[in-house]
Amino acid sequence: MTRYCLFDLDGTLTDPEAGIVASMRHALAATGVAEVDHARLRAMIGPPLQDGFLRLGVPPDRIADAVHAYREHYTAGGMYENEVIAGIPAVLEALVADGRTLAVATSKPAVYAEKILVHFGLDGFFSYVAGATLDGSRRHKADVVRHALGVLGATPEEAVMIGDRGEDVAGAAECGVRCVAVTWGFGDAAEFAAPGVVAVVDTPARLLEVLTRTAAGDPPADVAS
Repeated sequence: MTRYCLFDLDGTLTDPEAGIVASMRHALAATGVAEVDHARLRAMIGPPLQDGFLRLGVPPDRIADAVHAYREHYTAGGMYENEVIAGIPAVLEALVADGRTLAVATSKPAVYAEKILVHFGLDGFFSYVAGATLDGSRRHKADVVRHALGVLGATPEEAVMIGDRGEDVAGAAECGVRCVAVTWGFGDAAEFAAPGVVAVVDTPARLLEVLTRTAAGDPPADVAS
């Protein structure tokens, strides 16, 4: 039986595109990187920030500067240029009412994730917020998921990860946790064609249906092949 639901934040619970893209542009300008088109910046939402800046052309010796500039803009207001995905609060409310324990598992620093959840009134649904550390020593999704399981005292078999990117799928799989992929975030179908993905859903209502079946020990109707 699935007792624990681990939710990614960006692209799964909320749509943070405006604030993250603006903060990335600020960081790239601060480190002298040429203008990057919107699609490439959007594709970086989800993976660890340090990894994303390397892919965008920031020299390795300027990564720390880019992260600093990004956080400068992000904490000044960019984190709240964000909105809750319609239908998500109802899903969280139903899961908690059904006795499930919810946690956030995000590659975003936990201190920022906690503030975002409070700002949007979602914090009361979650027993724990697992995230990256500010120094980057814990930033990859597998490390975050492993940390969340340890704090919750959950076994991999008791948990399911809900996320919108390939990093969520791969991180969960590395920890032996099943994953439900959502299509309203920043990933694409190719990222979800992997072992451990038990379903791909396109609405919060369908997500709740799948999690309800999984909790009861039944396979979801649209098990990924």
